[in-house]
Amino acid sequence: MATKRTYKDSLFRSIFKDKKRLSRLYKALSGNEISPKDITINTLKGVFMNDVKNDISFRVGSRLIILLEHQSTWNPNMPLRFLWYLARLYRLYVNKDMIYHAELLKIPTPEFYVLYNGTMDIPAVQELHLSEAFEVPGNAMELTAKCYNINYKEGREILDACYELKAYSTFIAIVRDGQKNGLSLLQSIKEAISYCETHDLMGKYFRIHESEVYDMVSFKWDEKRAREIATEDAMKEGMKRGLEKGIKQGAKSALREAALSLLREKIPLKIIMNTTHLTADEVKTLAKENGLTFD
Repeated sequence: MATKRTYKDSLFRSIFKDKKRLSRLYKALSGNEISPKDITINTLKGVFMNDVKNDISFRVGSRLIILLEHQSTWNPNMPLRFLWYLARLYRLYVNKDMIYHAELLKIPTPEFYVLYNGTMDIPAVQELHLSEAFEVPGNAMELTAKCYNINYKEGREILDACYELKAYSTFIAIVRDGQKNGLSLLQSIKEAISYCETHDLMGKYFRIHESEVYDMVSFKWDEKRAREIATEDAMKEGMKRGLEKGIKQGAKSALREAALSLLREKIPLKIIMNTTHLTADEVKTLAKENGLTFD
């Protein structure tokens, strides 16, 4: 089965963009009941230049704005991301001229939740604070995100409180276990679907949407941008290592050291040339001298 690389949704988002499921998830997270009819989903698209969208955001009447992020990779910068998302949402709802009025402008109260199902061992529940990122401690502004570990575990309260979340968590756990035991992704998904069907865990949903589920699970989030970021990070690290060694050896020697570090990180030739201003022949000679190859 071929993977649809243009598919932009995720399994988590596909399940919880349904308002009834979303209202049940919110009750599990906050303890508060909301009516599905009061929910307006306003998930953002194109928040950043690489068209990343937040997972789920929704408004409850004019009272609340809820932002949910599902994370399979631990990211301590989620409060900052939430701040950007929230600013974007407020700009969508509030006319820019309203802030000049003499009376106090009322805006929906925000709530922030992170649902983590990566492989790191983190607490069942914890809080992430924007202030933890401040260079100098201060209390002028705070943003607190509640983070739940939703990896499947018997007796985990957040999973027992939401049927759909438990089904999702169980499904992902079985897929992971299948792959660890040597099964292909497709075989692992089929086993997970079969298990969820026999244990009344949204089995009908997974079976009906089997091909889409495969695409959603196998899809790698924005692979092109992920590679670009990896290259940028490698370049920064390579430059740092090279310049630290070469700064005492003169400008040319420093650039050669930087180029050598980038070669070791397998950065493409053109990028090395543009970064260090060395010629193609100089880079090739450097690679040959050190037994390295390049793209």
